[in-house]
Amino acid sequence: MSKTSHWFKSLIASFYWLVYHGRWRVKDVFDDLYGGQQRSETFRRIFREVFGDEYAEEADPTGFLTMTDLRNIAERLRMGKDQALVDLACGLGGAGFWVARETGSRLTGIDISSTAIEKANQRIPDFGLEGRADFRVGDFAATGLPEASFDGAMSVDSLFLVPDKTGSVHETARVLRSGARFVVITWELEAAGAVKDYRPLLENAGFEIESYDETLGWESRQRAVYERILAEEAALINEMGETTARVWVRDARAEMPRLPHMRRVLVAARKI
Repeated sequence: MSKTSHWFKSLIASFYWLVYHGRWRVKDVFDDLYGGQQRSETFRRIFREVFGDEYAEEADPTGFLTMTDLRNIAERLRMGKDQALVDLACGLGGAGFWVARETGSRLTGIDISSTAIEKANQRIPDFGLEGRADFRVGDFAATGLPEASFDGAMSVDSLFLVPDKTGSVHETARVLRSGARFVVITWELEAAGAVKDYRPLLENAGFEIESYDETLGWESRQRAVYERILAEEAALINEMGETTARVWVRDARAEMPRLPHMRRVLVAARKI
């Protein structure tokens, strides 16, 4: 994937973030998000009540991660003790922390948001991973990580959002060793220019698909969360601050009409 192509896709995506969130760069949107989200008990209550026993509270997810998702990721990565795991677009790091602790692997997290990376590094002791985890600012499509240096890669609810999906998948293949697995949760979308099926994208980057499954109950939970966010907008603004709350409010309004045309999938692919 050429730098020109990556730049062009990023430029097109910038118009989306400007129209929907009033910010030119995706980094700024997510810095806003991570800057205030953890202050809101209303936000956590919405997810607790909607997700019930599936709420991954310890991981403190930003998106729609469930406990079943976490167990499936850990199982399908097939990581061994002390192997190297990279969590791409890791956010606050919760999913990677949980999986690394479960599998005994060493964790590196990459995210475009410097705010998220700062907070993730602060959480390392909470999971007992001192000396076994580090987080750094980087782009999904240009991580800056050494070639063939990881035994597994994961990403949760993020690939759908990155402007250069082809470049991101090729970059993931580049940093993985032969035989290593990439487990990703993302959304398909039936719309012009969107990814309707990630299998060809992964196969063209040198992956063999091992499993490709829709995550159970995703649409009803996601719709319920969005409905609650819109209903409790005032409380969220009061607790998070308007800048952070508006990210979720705008997302709810933009995404709810698209849910019938989407599918959230969990994919496990092995680098050939």
